[in-house]
Amino acid sequence: MKKFILLTLFFSATIISCTTNNDEVIADAQLDIQNACTAENPLELEWMQDLITELNCGEYACKVAILKSEYESETVFYIQMTDPVCLGFDEITLYNCTGKKVESFSIEESREFVNSPGREVEEIFSCNG
Repeated sequence: MKKFILLTLFFSATIISCTTNNDEVIADAQLDIQNACTAENPLELEWMQDLITELNCGEYACKVAILKSEYESETVFYIQMTDPVCLGFDEITLYNCTGKKVESFSIEESREFVNSPGREVEEIFSCNG
Protein backbone atom coordinates (compact mmCIF):
# COMPACT_ATOMS: atom_id res chain seq x y z
CA MET A 1 0.00 0.00 0.00
CA LYS A 2 2.87 2.33 0.85
CA LYS A 3 4.43 1.72 -2.60
CA PHE A 4 1.10 2.42 -4.29
CA ILE A 5 0.76 5.79 -2.53
CA LEU A 6 4.36 6.72 -3.38
CA LEU A 7 3.88 5.72 -7.04
CA THR A 8 0.63 7.68 -7.22
CA LEU A 9 2.30 10.79 -5.77
CA PHE A 10 5.25 10.41 -8.15
CA PHE A 11 3.03 10.10 -11.25
CA SER A 12 0.80 12.97 -10.10
CA ALA A 13 3.81 15.24 -9.65
CA THR A 14 5.18 14.21 -13.04
CA ILE A 15 1.88 14.86 -14.81
CA ILE A 16 1.43 18.25 -13.12
CA SER A 17 4.98 19.36 -13.92
CA CYS A 18 4.65 18.26 -17.55
CA THR A 19 1.37 20.10 -17.96
CA THR A 20 2.80 23.27 -16.43
CA ASN A 21 5.91 23.12 -18.61
CA ASN A 22 3.87 22.52 -21.76
CA ASP A 23 1.57 25.42 -20.89
CA GLU A 24 4.61 27.65 -20.34
CA VAL A 25 6.10 26.58 -23.67
CA ILE A 26 2.81 27.35 -25.43
CA ALA A 27 2.50 30.71 -23.64
CA ASP A 28 6.11 31.60 -24.52
CA ALA A 29 5.50 30.68 -28.17
CA GLN A 30 2.39 32.86 -28.26
CA LEU A 31 4.33 35.78 -26.77
CA ASP A 32 7.06 35.33 -29.38
CA ILE A 33 4.43 35.35 -32.11
CA GLN A 34 2.93 38.63 -30.82
CA ASN A 35 6.30 40.23 -30.01
CA ALA A 36 7.37 42.72 -32.68
CA CYS A 37 10.94 42.72 -31.33
CA THR A 38 11.45 39.02 -32.02
CA ALA A 39 8.99 38.30 -34.85
CA GLU A 40 10.41 37.56 -38.29
CA ASN A 41 7.93 39.99 -39.83
CA PRO A 42 6.52 42.32 -37.14
CA LEU A 43 4.15 43.94 -39.63
CA GLU A 44 2.12 40.71 -39.74
CA LEU A 45 1.26 40.92 -36.03
CA GLU A 46 -2.37 41.76 -35.29
CA TRP A 47 -1.56 44.79 -33.14
CA MET A 48 0.88 46.07 -35.75
CA GLN A 49 -1.83 45.73 -38.41
CA ASP A 50 -3.99 47.96 -36.20
CA LEU A 51 -1.22 50.61 -36.27
CA ILE A 52 -1.04 50.37 -40.06
CA THR A 53 -4.81 50.93 -40.19
CA GLU A 54 -4.36 54.04 -38.00
CA LEU A 55 -2.02 55.50 -40.62
CA ASN A 56 -4.97 56.05 -42.97
CA CYS A 57 -2.75 55.35 -45.98
CA GLY A 58 -4.04 57.06 -49.09
CA GLU A 59 -6.10 59.68 -47.25
CA TYR A 60 -3.34 62.27 -46.96
CA ALA A 61 -0.55 63.57 -49.17
CA CYS A 62 2.03 63.57 -46.36
CA LYS A 63 4.27 60.59 -45.67
CA VAL A 64 3.51 58.87 -42.36
CA ALA A 65 5.42 55.98 -40.84
CA ILE A 66 5.61 53.41 -38.08
CA LEU A 67 8.92 53.97 -36.35
CA LYS A 68 10.92 51.86 -33.93
CA SER A 69 13.03 53.52 -31.24
CA GLU A 70 13.91 53.46 -27.53
CA TYR A 71 12.15 55.07 -24.58
CA GLU A 72 13.39 54.65 -21.01
CA SER A 73 15.58 51.68 -22.07
CA GLU A 74 12.65 49.91 -23.77
CA THR A 75 12.06 49.29 -27.46
CA VAL A 76 8.96 51.17 -28.61
CA PHE A 77 6.92 51.67 -31.78
CA TYR A 78 4.91 54.74 -32.77
CA ILE A 79 3.27 56.56 -35.67
CA GLN A 80 4.70 59.85 -36.89
CA MET A 81 4.36 62.13 -39.91
CA THR A 82 7.84 61.94 -41.46
CA ASP A 83 7.36 64.05 -44.58
CA PRO A 84 9.67 67.10 -44.42
CA VAL A 85 7.27 69.06 -46.64
CA CYS A 86 4.44 68.70 -44.12
CA LEU A 87 5.06 70.78 -41.03
CA GLY A 88 2.50 69.21 -38.74
CA PHE A 89 3.04 67.53 -35.41
CA ASP A 90 0.68 65.06 -33.79
CA GLU A 91 0.50 63.59 -30.34
CA ILE A 92 2.58 60.40 -30.25
CA THR A 93 1.59 57.19 -28.50
CA LEU A 94 4.35 54.68 -27.76
CA TYR A 95 3.74 50.92 -27.80
CA ASN A 96 6.08 48.21 -26.49
CA CYS A 97 7.04 45.07 -28.42
CA THR A 98 3.78 43.30 -27.55
CA GLY A 99 1.54 46.22 -28.52
CA LYS A 100 0.86 47.49 -25.00
CA LYS A 101 0.55 51.28 -24.73
CA VAL A 102 3.62 52.59 -22.87
CA GLU A 103 3.16 56.36 -23.03
CA SER A 104 1.00 59.00 -24.69
CA PHE A 105 2.63 62.37 -25.27
CA SER A 106 1.11 65.80 -25.72
CA ILE A 107 2.18 67.70 -28.84
CA GLU A 108 4.96 69.48 -26.91
CA GLU A 109 6.17 66.22 -25.31
CA SER A 110 6.06 64.58 -28.76
CA ARG A 111 8.37 67.32 -30.12
CA GLU A 112 10.77 66.77 -27.23
CA PHE A 113 10.76 63.00 -27.78
CA VAL A 114 11.32 63.26 -31.54
CA ASN A 115 14.07 65.86 -31.15
CA SER A 116 15.88 64.19 -28.25
CA PRO A 117 19.58 63.89 -29.14
CA GLY A 118 21.22 60.50 -29.70
CA ARG A 119 17.98 58.55 -30.05
CA GLU A 120 18.13 56.00 -32.86
CA VAL A 121 15.06 55.60 -35.05
CA GLU A 122 14.23 52.88 -37.58
CA GLU A 123 11.37 53.22 -40.05
CA ILE A 124 9.62 49.86 -40.36
CA PHE A 125 6.65 50.91 -42.51
CA SER A 126 5.52 54.03 -44.36
CA CYS A 127 2.86 55.16 -46.78
CA ASN A 128 1.86 58.25 -48.75
CA GLY A 129 4.64 60.41 -50.08
